[in-house]
Amino acid sequence: MSWWNCNLFSIACILCIAVGGSSALVMAQEPSLNEPIPIVEFGLSEPTIDLHSNALPMATNFHRSEPEYQWEFLPDGLLWEPYLAAPHEPRMSMILHQRIDEGYFWDSTLGGRVGLLRYGTSQSRGAEGFQWDLEGAVITRLNLEESEDVESMDYRFGTLLTMARGLWSAKFGYFHVSSHVGDEYLERNPTFERVNYVTESLIAAASFQQSDSLRLYGEAALALKASGGAKAWQFQTGAEFIAPVQPGKKGGPFTALNIDIREAVGFEPTFTLQTGWQWRGPRSGRRFRTGFQYHNGHTSQFTFFRDEEEHIGVGIWFDY
Repeated sequence: MSWWNCNLFSIACILCIAVGGSSALVMAQEPSLNEPIPIVEFGLSEPTIDLHSNALPMATNFHRSEPEYQWEFLPDGLLWEPYLAAPHEPRMSMILHQRIDEGYFWDSTLGGRVGLLRYGTSQSRGAEGFQWDLEGAVITRLNLEESEDVESMDYRFGTLLTMARGLWSAKFGYFHVSSHVGDEYLERNPTFERVNYVTESLIAAASFQQSDSLRLYGEAALALKASGGAKAWQFQTGAEFIAPVQPGKKGGPFTALNIDIREAVGFEPTFTLQTGWQWRGPRSGRRFRTGFQYHNGHTSQFTFFRDEEEHIGVGIWFDY
């Protein structure tokens, strides 16, 4: 064999050895069907579980952490929100309305409800827990066609234990209502028989936030003491729709319906409908509204509780 042939043979042997070694290396690196495929790590270690530890790895914890409850004196906000369209809710409001075939009147409410003590979360809006509230208001009617004479006044005072959790909220408590007729009205109507309508009532109510926009509620009040024509039972129910807008300057529309049913008037329902525009404080949760009101049924002034009235008007409402 010549020198050239020997060299060709040597080169061929070297190539065969190189190719064979490379194939063997590739075959050695290919996983078989019975072996797990190795994972290339990029600085992340494989999660491990310490069998001697009581703590579970983070990846296995899918439970929502419970809200942190704490005691708070004079908390911000309320756990139970007032009914938007209820005429006797303690708030700040002014309503100019025309009673059908009876002239123009001005109903004003001066009052509100505040929290005294809370055990729950600390935010002013959407809080959970338990809260003790104090409420009070004077609800006055002025006759605009008689030099703004005071027709009547209803006084309300009460204390409530309120609670909220998720979509549900509730309240339990006591409230006092007493009605008084205005002196000017008595001067114009000397034959009017004065009525001292008074109730001392226990109250229970529940509210369900069906969605971000819709709230449903129901309430029952039992008067342990009643006089002046008042009776034991009073019920309220209703629905509120509020457009889901962000709190701030723009606000959004609202519509609310309240149905009042009292034993004193034979359980005949009284309807109050409101619609308009509302604004809410982004931090405080306070609510300011303006809009229209339609009322049909028995009067909301308990001095004249037997009277029926229908009115339409415009108003402003403010809730703490």
